[in-house]
Amino acid sequence: MGFQGLSIAALLLGALVSPSHGCTMIAVGKNATVDGSTLVAHTDDAGGGAADLRLVRVPAQDHPKGSKRAVYDFFGGYPRVVTTERGPHYEPNAELQEELMKPLGFIPQVEHTYAYFDQDYGMVNEVQLSIAESTSGARTVGWPSDLPHGKNLFGIAELSKVALERCDSARCAVQTMGDLAVEYGFYSEDSGDVNNPGYSSSAEALGITDKYGEVWVFHVLTGKDNSSAVWAARRVPDDEVTVIANGFTIREMDLDDPDAFLASPNVHSLAQEMGWWDPEKDGAFDFTAAYGYRDRDPIRPLYVGRRVWRVFDLLAPSLKLDSRLGTVTEYPTYPFSVKPDKLVSIEKIMSILRDHYEGTEYDMTKGVAAGPFGAPLRWDGENKGVTGGWERPISIYRTIYSFIIQARQDVVDSLGGVLWYGQGTPHGTVYVPFSCRQGSVPESYLMGKQSEFHPNSAWWAFDFVNNWSLLRFDVISQDVRAKIAELQAEAIAERQRVEEHAKSLNSTQEMDTYMEKENNEFASSVVTRWWQFAWYLVSKFSDGYITTGEKPEEMVTPGYPKWWLELTEYAKWPGDSFSPKNAVLKDIDENVWHLKTHSMAVKTTDSESHFGPIIQVGCGLVLGVAIGATAMLLVEHRRRVGYQSLV
Repeated sequence: MGFQGLSIAALLLGALVSPSHGCTMIAVGKNATVDGSTLVAHTDDAGGGAADLRLVRVPAQDHPKGSKRAVYDFFGGYPRVVTTERGPHYEPNAELQEELMKPLGFIPQVEHTYAYFDQDYGMVNEVQLSIAESTSGARTVGWPSDLPHGKNLFGIAELSKVALERCDSARCAVQTMGDLAVEYGFYSEDSGDVNNPGYSSSAEALGITDKYGEVWVFHVLTGKDNSSAVWAARRVPDDEVTVIANGFTIREMDLDDPDAFLASPNVHSLAQEMGWWDPEKDGAFDFTAAYGYRDRDPIRPLYVGRRVWRVFDLLAPSLKLDSRLGTVTEYPTYPFSVKPDKLVSIEKIMSILRDHYEGTEYDMTKGVAAGPFGAPLRWDGENKGVTGGWERPISIYRTIYSFIIQARQDVVDSLGGVLWYGQGTPHGTVYVPFSCRQGSVPESYLMGKQSEFHPNSAWWAFDFVNNWSLLRFDVISQDVRAKIAELQAEAIAERQRVEEHAKSLNSTQEMDTYMEKENNEFASSVVTRWWQFAWYLVSKFSDGYITTGEKPEEMVTPGYPKWWLELTEYAKWPGDSFSPKNAVLKDIDENVWHLKTHSMAVKTTDSESHFGPIIQVGCGLVLGVAIGATAMLLVEHRRRVGYQSLV
């Protein structure tokens, strides 16, 4: 098979990149945005198991001195955690006979913890500290302490939540998470089994921002002997944007400049001890080269690197970065961050999250794999022994939710911190605004399981439309994009209106109450209108028809595109599957057969006089059928517009 084929096949048969949390993170500095806010964005690309769909608000709390904070293992399904310590939504449900989950362990608790939004990971707290995640690979691996071979207490889910509970700045979050990981041990939720370690997903990367205008990238991995941790952090320049797509990006570090770099005390020593960095041989320390997961094939470098290239190319096309480089551990192929050609808006980041490489040579709406109707989705699953791979887009079918979070300086937290949140695949969602200080979200964002359809669930509303659009993606997606554009414009205008009115209120409490009410009413209305839109799509696109009214011309059958018909059996039909007698059909011209008019001289031999009447009757019948069929076609044409081939 050869090196390339063997390595690709082996990887596809194993774990390419754990589908559980193959997420994309984008972060933008304050001087790179149109309004001076900092941004972090995240797509939660879950898979390989059901996920808890709830967007939960964990309340602020006061704790007695000397109390302990429970640390839980990550659980992907519903419920993600059952405890009495994180607000009413995580308390045991008696009807479901839920039992309290057993913690992995405990750490000392602080006297006061901030409120925050929570899903798989912590998102944003009430003082604008914001976090976005992307699982990465490393040369070490660790497991939670409840396993026989596990030695570690913290995964990234709990680390991010502790940071949001305790910190108001990105620096505090970096230091807090790093110190806890080193002291209590770090493991990735996607580390696989001790007999088959998942090195490709054994580490984590975060983008973190705050109301002080700083944006940081944080990397963490398990330390020596599958325990403790190593971590590094780098500040994103204020006028630049960075992206993480399941791979480390921090390289050379000047640890004498704490304004730009932070790291664990063992960041150099462990790399030297393990033989991963030799200062005399390798020169300057490169964090990714020392600790990043090393690949022997092109799949993961492109799985990671193509998305990095795409984000940079959309925001800084003047750089003309090479899309073919991939992300290679041993040396840099793309910069850590870039300065965008134009200031970046919320709307621009939303459009990037919805991307499938449209308009490029990797456009996933094109080609045989997209099917006749240009669907950009490529399902995961066994490759059945076939060597190859698919492009990995930013918007992927298994995204559970995504968001963009704004943090703003010199603005009260009620107005400054905005969670733009969307459920389902990004190309088919509407991002609605929630204030970082509001105490609740609509009920529709708190219900629904992946294993149980719920007609009042926000997630199921968007997921249903995303699935229905696959019936005829090329035309249905046009309606979906138009509806998204309409509602997204309303969402942005509504947020501006609400903020302007909130500024006139007399107290923070009044402001919080007003904004929570307005935000929740708008988010609820979006879900209601999306369900209405879903039923509109069901009636418009069903049974191969596009139906817009009751008149004959308002029901059409668009059919298949020409290239698809030529590619399939259609263009070869009926082949040799039809062999009529010459007496019935005088002429067969490949796939198209027709009657020919013959001038016949009637002879008076015995045989001809015997068959002549039969032939005449047969010809009459054929002619009658032809005339009747023509009449039926005319009637049918009045009922429906005939087959129209899309070219």
